[in-house]
Amino acid sequence: MFDQSGQMRTLKILENTLDTAILRQKVIADNIANVNTPRFKKSYVSFEDELSQALQRKNYSSFRAITTDERHIQFNPPQQDPTTVRPRIHIEEDTFFRNDLNNVDINGEMTNLAKNSMMYEAVVNRVTWSLRLLQTVIKGGGR
Repeated sequence: MFDQSGQMRTLKILENTLDTAILRQKVIADNIANVNTPRFKKSYVSFEDELSQALQRKNYSSFRAITTDERHIQFNPPQQDPTTVRPRIHIEEDTFFRNDLNNVDINGEMTNLAKNSMMYEAVVNRVTWSLRLLQTVIKGGGR
């Protein structure tokens, strides 16, 4: 029962966000380490857009279509649970930044590194706040 509460779902999404930040840190570090490697193609992590889409999807119809074949039209396609959204790594194959076909821009990567660090810290603060709130509730309101 408690696992399905809004607070626990929020904590699961925050956990996935922290995992994404850690993965993104590794991907950025790999890009920076290969800044001078000829033909190296940088990678990036996608997560936030998919999470945002999963959070915004609403099923407005109470009508349920029952299908007996996969070729039938889905009236209410299954919604992705925001707690199941995972980060994905993509390789940017179609660009190059230098004549050796490497596409790593060190300034862009350093900017991404700083942005990712700030996001990680913000999420850690939110998790800390959520856990303090749970602790207060468990203790009975701070009595």
